[in-house]
Amino acid sequence: MTELQSDGLVEGRWVDRIVRGSTPQREELPKGDTVPEDLFRPQLGHPHHYAYVVEDIAATVDRLVDQLGAGPFFFIQRVPLENVLSRGEPAEFVHNSAFGSCGDAVIELIEAVSLAPERVEKGFSGPRPRIQHVAYAVPPTEVAEVRSSLDERGLPQYLSSQLGAVDTTLHDASAVLGHDIEIHVDSEGLRGFFAMVRDAAEGWDGSQPLRPLE
Repeated sequence: MTELQSDGLVEGRWVDRIVRGSTPQREELPKGDTVPEDLFRPQLGHPHHYAYVVEDIAATVDRLVDQLGAGPFFFIQRVPLENVLSRGEPAEFVHNSAFGSCGDAVIELIEAVSLAPERVEKGFSGPRPRIQHVAYAVPPTEVAEVRSSLDERGLPQYLSSQLGAVDTTLHDASAVLGHDIEIHVDSEGLRGFFAMVRDAAEGWDGSQPLRPLE
């Protein structure tokens, strides 16, 4: 018995299903019903940037510059986060970061130093380099609803932090996307920093690919 026959898909049956319209159909809404307003919420818009967890930022930057023409990258040692919490409990997210342009996108490189509790450590575990999250910037008037909606839909927040006026949460989307989702509150400071990163790539001559920020 062939594999197709063992599945009950004998000669001509696929053709019959297509011609006679016997393929499984999605259930139709009753007449007069409409699609729920929140079915396709939240709408996150276009990704703001992409973040990768790496073993060594400097070595990764060298490869990105040589192989993809990315850069330059701006390096922040031990990002000075405040109010770091994991579901309301004190947490650790000690890390170094570097931000640079790669094609039309901005990417972040994350070098973890100290992570706690276990759920935070798990979010940055696994083979490296790998994508850790895709970030979105959401207007202040919408961010609470977006975060709440992600939690309700099974993408729970597991880390929150602040860096000046930049308010950030990480949501576990690994089961559906293979990486997490980061939500930023859109702000003038956030837009200004990423504009600087993009502007530095315009006409860049390849000098000083990794630039420390004070």
